[in-house]
Amino acid sequence: MDTKEHKFDVVPQVKYDVVATNADIRTSPGKYYNAADIIWMMISSGLVFLMVPGIGLLYSGTSRKSTTYMIWMPTITTSIVGIIWFFWGYAIAFSPNGTEFWGGSTGVLFRKVDINPVGNERGPQVPELVYALFQGMFACFTASVLSGATIYKERTIKWVFFLVFWITLVYCPIAHSSWNPEGWANKWGALDFAGGTPVHICAGMSSLSYGLFYRLQLNRYNKRERGESRPEKPAKNWVPKEDKEHVPTVLVGTILLWLGWFGFNGGSALGANMRAVSAIISTHLAACAGGITGSVLENLYNRVILSNIRRKRMEKNEPPLSREERGTLRHRFFKRMVISFCNGAIAGMVAVTPASGYISPYYSPIFGVVGSLSALYALRLSKFLFDPLDIFAIHAVSGFVGMVLTAFFASADIVALDGYNRIPGGFVDHHWKQIYKQLGDSLFGMAWSFFITFFILCALNIGTWFKTSIREPRLVFDDV
Repeated sequence: MDTKEHKFDVVPQVKYDVVATNADIRTSPGKYYNAADIIWMMISSGLVFLMVPGIGLLYSGTSRKSTTYMIWMPTITTSIVGIIWFFWGYAIAFSPNGTEFWGGSTGVLFRKVDINPVGNERGPQVPELVYALFQGMFACFTASVLSGATIYKERTIKWVFFLVFWITLVYCPIAHSSWNPEGWANKWGALDFAGGTPVHICAGMSSLSYGLFYRLQLNRYNKRERGESRPEKPAKNWVPKEDKEHVPTVLVGTILLWLGWFGFNGGSALGANMRAVSAIISTHLAACAGGITGSVLENLYNRVILSNIRRKRMEKNEPPLSREERGTLRHRFFKRMVISFCNGAIAGMVAVTPASGYISPYYSPIFGVVGSLSALYALRLSKFLFDPLDIFAIHAVSGFVGMVLTAFFASADIVALDGYNRIPGGFVDHHWKQIYKQLGDSLFGMAWSFFITFFILCALNIGTWFKTSIREPRLVFDDV
C-alpha cells in the first residue's frame, strides 16, 4: 500500500447515510447533490450528442453519391430515438421494478423520473433526470452508428419503422442487462464501463445482420433473373468504391467523435472525479495508439503494393514509374493512410470503451493497438458480409476485443479513484474468473443483437418471402 502522506489545507465535506424525502430534496437540492457532478453530466451528455454529427460526417465522407443521405440518417435517427426513449425506452432499460432481462413501468413518459438519486451505491449520486438525459444520448448514438448500415439500401420511412422495434427489442434489453442494477450481466459481475456490449457490439452485430439480410434478398432476386436469362444486380454496386472518399469530411467526423468520446467515457463515471479523469486519459491514449497503428499498417501495405508494381514492370521490361505516376500513387497512398488512421483511432476508442473506467492509463495503448489491428484485419470480412461502412469490423470486433482485454487489465485501484466503488479486479489483481464473465456478456450481446435484428427485418419484409415475384432492389442515392 502507498503510505506517502500529503497535507490538505481544505477538504470537501462528505456526509454518509443521509435520509431525505422528495420534498426535502426539492426544497434544497444543493444539500444532496454535488453541482459539479450535475454540470459534468450535462456537459458529457452534450459531448455524446456531438458524436451524432460526427458519425454522420464520417459516413457521408465515404461516398460521393450519398453524402446528404448519410448525414440525414443519423439526424432523423436521433429524433426518433429521443421520442422512443421518452415514451418507453428508458423504462425498459433502467426501470428499477423490472426483471433481470426487462424493465418495468416506472419511467414510462419519464414518470417519477426527476429528483430521485441514482448512480453509485456508496458515493455521490445524481438526479435521475440527469441520468436519463445522459443514457438517452447513448441510445441515440448507438442507433446512429447502426444507421450506416442503410447506405444505398433503405428509404427513411422503412428505417423509422425498423428503428422503433430495434430500440425496443435489441438495444434497451441489452442496456438493461449491462447497466441496470437488476440486470443479469450486472449482477453476474461483468465489467462494461461505457458500452462495449450495449453500444458497440450491439450496433456492429445488428449492422452485420442488416447487411446479410439484404444480401439474401439480392441473391433471391438474382437467382430469379438468372432463371429468366436477364442481367443480374451485382452486389458490388451497394459497396462504396475505395479511393472515392472525401477525406477531409472523414477526418472532421473522426475529430468530432474523438472529442465526444471524452464525454462518452468520462461521463460514465457519473461525477466529476478522478475516475472520470482516468477514463478520459485512457480514451485519448487508446485513440492515439490506434490511429498510429492504422497509419503504420497502411504505410507498410502501400510499400508492398509499390514494390509489386515495380517488380511487374521490370518483368515486362517496361520503363520505371514516371514522376506523374509516382505522384498519383503517392496521393492515393496518402489518402488511404489518413482513412486508416481514422479507422484505427475509432477502433482504439471502441476497444477501450468497456475498460476506460477500470484500467490504468498505462495499459490503454494496448487496447488501441490490439483494437486497431483486429478491426483493420476484419475490414475485408465486413465488405464480404455486405457491411460496406465496416461497422461490424470497427465496432463489433473491436468492442469484443475490448471486453476480453478488460478481464486482463481491470484494476481495483483505478475503480477506487472515485472514492466508493469496489471490484475484485481482473487478471492484474489475480481475479481469474473475470474472463468467463466478460465472454458470456459479450457473446450473449452478439447473439441477441444479430438474431433479433434479423427477426425484425424478416417480420417487416414478410410479404417478400411469400411472393413469387421479388421486387427489384434499388440503389438509394442523394438524387434518387
